[in-house]
Parts: sequence; structure tokens; C-alpha cells
Amino acid sequence: MRKQTDFSFDKAKSVATHHLLELARFMENMHNTLPSKVPLNWAIELQTLEMKVSQASSPCLHEYDIRQIWDLAQQLIQANPDTTQQLTQFWNLYAEVFKILKSNPKNTGYAPRGIVIDNWTRIVNADSLAENLVLDVRNNPSSFAFPVALLLAHVVRAETVGFAIWKQLSDVAKKFGLKGKYDIELICSVQTTVVKYNRRTKQNELTSDVKATRDSIAHGHFLIHKIADGYEIEFNNNEYPFHKLFSKREFEKFFDLCTILYKFQLCLLIIIELLPILTTHLLKKLSAS
Repeated sequence: MRKQTDFSFDKAKSVATHHLLELARFMENMHNTLPSKVPLNWAIELQTLEMKVSQASSPCLHEYDIRQIWDLAQQLIQANPDTTQQLTQFWNLYAEVFKILKSNPKNTGYAPRGIVIDNWTRIVNADSLAENLVLDVRNNPSSFAFPVALLLAHVVRAETVGFAIWKQLSDVAKKFGLKGKYDIELICSVQTTVVKYNRRTKQNELTSDVKATRDSIAHGHFLIHKIADGYEIEFNNNEYPFHKLFSKREFEKFFDLCTILYKFQLCLLIIIELLPILTTHLLKKLSAS
């Protein structure tokens, strides 16, 4: 892996342009599905900045341009109170890693999205499948197929997107000695962590509620109860043990928050890669007076 500090201007410009376009597309797509959480002007501002970088022949950015990207990250973190704690820990973990790398001139660097990128094709395909599945039944939420579609979509996403992010976070925490300082399972949880009994080690361990729900669905430890105003989903997994009853509104909120959490985490990873490139290679240096 080539360190960002070793990039030429042209290489930095190319990578920054790609990241800005990727981020703008992400924001545009998220605005279409989450308009109340992701304003369209976020995508427009990123597209404007990308155009500025792509046309540059030398460092072209001011402090406020880079601050704009940093502010975007903070807006993502604060956009939904239900995910702020998880995203704050996520951001702080990588901020600490960046400080560690910066303090050691002999460091070999680290790819913040290395594991995620290795699984990117599966992530995109799984996310597209999940979105199309839910969209197909969204117009008939009273049908039995609707909760089944949500359950299947959750398993598909948790097995691909969720697992890749969890593995990436576990890897970076282990590599930089931060495993005990940051709660990876909480960062990957929608609401709270879940105690799981590990039969191999014969000890209790914490896991995310996303994984607990995924395992319960995949192993058939759930029931869907049709009721007057829709449905209830009951999880009754003695393997954990994990027991929880969701109303229709509660499970759909859980599903939506899970979607917001992983999409925002993927966006933050792009920003985490992007900011050092912009600061190191594309920021105009103040001339001596």
C-alpha cells in the first residue's frame, strides 16, 4: 500500500477527485431514501468542491474548503440522536489512529477502508438486493411478505456490510492497541449490545444487537404474529439467549436505524481517507509576508 504522504500532486488530485465524487453520489442516493436526514445541498457542495479539485494544476483549496468536509462528518455524526454515540466512537477511534500514525514518521500507513474495499462488490450487490426487496413490498405493508422482506434484507446486509465494517474496526483497534478503549460491538449496534454465551470458551461475551438479530433470523428463532394493526416479531433465541418482542413500528425503526448507521459509517470512512489527502497535497500554503 502506498502511503498518502508519498503521493505526487497528480496522484493526490486523482484520488481526491474520486473520493469526492464517490461521497457526492453517496449523499445523493441517501437523500433519495433519507431526505430528512441528508439534505441535497450536501451532495451539491461536494460536487462543487470536486470540480474545483479536478480543474486544479496546483494546490487550490483553502482552510474553509477542508473545514467543509470536516463539518460534513460532524453533521453525519449528529444527524440522528439514536446513532450519535456509535458514530462518535467510530470517528474518535480513527482520529486516535491518525494521531498515532502522524506521531511516528516510520509508520507504514494504514488503509482505513482496506477490508471494506476488499468486500465492496459483495457489499454493493447485497445492499442493492436488500433495497429492491424492501421497495418491492413497501406499497403493501399489511401483507405477510413485508416483515419477511425486512428480515431477509437485514440478514443480507448484516452478513456483508455489517460484517465488513465490524471486521475493519476490529482490525484497526487490534493493530493500534485500542481494543479495550473502544467498544466495537456497541459501535456496530443499533440500540445496545447483547450478552451471548460462547459455548466454545464457556464464557459470556458481548455482541451487537445487529448480529444477535441476524443470527436469530438465520437460525429460525423468530415468529411473526399478525395482529389488527399489522404484525409483531418475536425473537426467542435460547442459543444466546436473546429474547425480544418488536411491534411493527419498533422493528421498522430498528431496520431504518441500521440502514442509517452503516451508510453513515461508510461515508465517514471515505471522509477519513479524504481529509489527509486534501490537507497534505491540495491545501494552498500561505505565502510568507
